[in-house]
Amino acid sequence: MSLYDVAQMLTNEYRRTQSGKYWQSYLLAAKLRDLRSREHLTQAETAKRAGISESTLRNYELQKSSPKQSHLEALSKTFDVRPEALRLYDIDMFPANALFELGETYGLMPRTSGSDGRRDERFAILEPKNGYMASVLAEWAEKYHALDHDEISRDDYERWKDRFSEGFDPADFPLRYSRSDNGFAAIEPWRNVQFANTLQRLRKNKGLTQEELGLISGCAKTAIRAYEQRRRLPKSVQIKALALALDVTEGALVFFDFGSPVQAVHALFQVANQHGLIPQIVDGIPVLRTIQPDLERYIDQWAWALEGRYENAEVNGKAPESYQQWKDRYNPDNLSGTEWESRYHPYFDAPNRFNGAMDSLNDPFNERYTEQGGFLRA
Repeated sequence: MSLYDVAQMLTNEYRRTQSGKYWQSYLLAAKLRDLRSREHLTQAETAKRAGISESTLRNYELQKSSPKQSHLEALSKTFDVRPEALRLYDIDMFPANALFELGETYGLMPRTSGSDGRRDERFAILEPKNGYMASVLAEWAEKYHALDHDEISRDDYERWKDRFSEGFDPADFPLRYSRSDNGFAAIEPWRNVQFANTLQRLRKNKGLTQEELGLISGCAKTAIRAYEQRRRLPKSVQIKALALALDVTEGALVFFDFGSPVQAVHALFQVANQHGLIPQIVDGIPVLRTIQPDLERYIDQWAWALEGRYENAEVNGKAPESYQQWKDRYNPDNLSGTEWESRYHPYFDAPNRFNGAMDSLNDPFNERYTEQGGFLRA
């Protein structure tokens, strides 16, 4: 079973009523049940091998409690998978922002126009920007090809993903690891550091003091200070208020701790499976490419922004003046009146109403994969 299959078990309306924590809990519970089924283990057998009580495991699978880190590590050993495979993310509220952070931090960027100014109109592409990611995508594309040609089973493919690990050089990830006299150290706590730096940058760009931002947003000055000192993270209601005060989207103030490059690859497995990306060799380069319009629009507009063409980021009628400002203001929910809509109008039944159709010319519906949305999920 893939995470896409898990996600389809809940309706969109039900999903929207749940908190991110609940959704992550749901995905993990389903993942644990799937791993048990794959290894033909009962709850009692699994719990005994992991050194935890059967009632504890049952509560995890029923979402009555969240697993301790030590229990997740024990369960990963029991199933012979990487601990990273049991760390799942609620990216559905801010998928574009999660994609930007994941790509920029770990070396995966949208393909922009070549010297002739032409782009591949068949699909949007994310290509590797370091050797580690190129190696990962090449191996992934090989496994995906084998799955598509019935050379390996879905269980074998999922098992390969769950066990994936590859050594890396921290020097290749300067946004995630800082250099010191003793070598490299991971930047921690990641989310606190990223939020503090972003909040301070946006506040100063607005010419506001901590007290002034507190008054405008309704947040206490002491809270603003604590955020910028990396001691606290705001709750969703504070993020909403701060975003409004700073003229940015909520997504600009939300960060995901994707951890090490190995853990980031496991997060990428989740993103690709749920949102329609597949690994493939295109023009001799291992890449992730879109196979449906979900992330295609984000990737296209991301690539255009890198070229200085900013869509879906106006505030009070003013267009962004820089790439960073575009990211801060990017509104992926705005579908109408954009170049993307005019170029991809078959995806729309009416202005601002996305019909979810696939690109029939380049990615025709494959009846073999009807239950997966018409194509083989990665």
